[in-house]
Amino acid sequence: MPHSTVSCTEGFIDLGVRNVATKAGDRLDFDGGVQVIVTKGGEGDITHSDGGDGLKVGKRYQDEDSGIEVLVTKPGAITLQCDGKDMQLQEPKKTKSAD
Repeated sequence: MPHSTVSCTEGFIDLGVRNVATKAGDRLDFDGGVQVIVTKGGEGDITHSDGGDGLKVGKRYQDEDSGIEVLVTKPGAITLQCDGKDMQLQEPKKTKSAD
């Protein structure tokens, strides 16, 4: 499965450069126009592989080991990875209903 590594430099991304840290607010652009915004930073290599279920706008993904969390702003048919492991889709937080 093909994959790319991205790096963050002042909020902009260069494909093919190793990433050492991400900060909240960094924008990551991937092949095919896919884009995510880092909502919680950390240290790790953010990559992607083609295929999988794809990313949908408004969904959040996280890597438990690094603590990195991202929000999808432009969808696409890729799978996000951090340090070689697939990032996990975050489930919406349950809130108490107002009765």
